[in-house]
Amino acid sequence: MTYGQMRGYAASLGVDVCSDNLPDDKQGMYVRSLNLIVIERDTTYRVKRCALAHELVHWEYRDAMCGGVAGMKGERRARLLAASLLVSSAEYAGAEELYDGERLCMASELDVTVQVLDDYRELVLPRFMVV
Repeated sequence: MTYGQMRGYAASLGVDVCSDNLPDDKQGMYVRSLNLIVIERDTTYRVKRCALAHELVHWEYRDAMCGGVAGMKGERRARLLAASLLVSSAEYAGAEELYDGERLCMASELDVTVQVLDDYRELVLPRFMVV
């Protein structure tokens, strides 16, 4: 899904998406009271795309941005679902074969951040494993 498609989806939910300079090296955040998702302005398209997918998951699940078990659960879910949304199993398999598992090349090929690639490997792939 492209950044533009995700913005269109956000609009269909009544959520505005804008960019601004965010504090503390944040790539994205949402403000439910304003129906707003803010994405870091001074970054690459790839990072914006991944951050928006992540924030949309938080938005849809109404995650509270606080610590504790609930915060950790929401963050894990956002990482898992964003990776699932942005990386298809077929594309992942092709990149894995093409680049012999080299993370930077694979992330570039899949147009995701290394963090999203790692999330896909750690959180999504084990769900496909048969025991």
